[in-house]
Amino acid sequence: MDFRLSEAKSLLAEGKWDGAYYLAGYAVEFAFKVRIIAQLMASESFPDKKLIDDFYKHNLMELRKTAGLELVMQQDDTVAAQWNIVKDWSEQTRYQIGKTEADAVSLVNAIESEVLPWIKARW
Repeated sequence: MDFRLSEAKSLLAEGKWDGAYYLAGYAVEFAFKVRIIAQLMASESFPDKKLIDDFYKHNLMELRKTAGLELVMQQDDTVAAQWNIVKDWSEQTRYQIGKTEADAVSLVNAIESEVLPWIKARW
């Protein structure tokens, strides 16, 4: 996931806002998926079909819930504020043109400064 954030930062440096925004979100998606996998590895039970279906989606809100981090994140005011910037990311942004520098910088900063380190601390 760090490599996607690194690539997003490279695109920011080149002024490619749409690409930076798009790639940055994958860092969070991958982090949630690592958390989910770690939970599965620690469990002796077989995952239910809904968990498997949710795992293959790109919806950050659903992945946060599946990772068991929804309530905990809401209770942390600092990360919750940054999450409000990140939560609307979608893989569908690959088809969108028109993200501004502010959009891309805001997303990358929110991910790098708070959201990604917070998720990683809960693996």
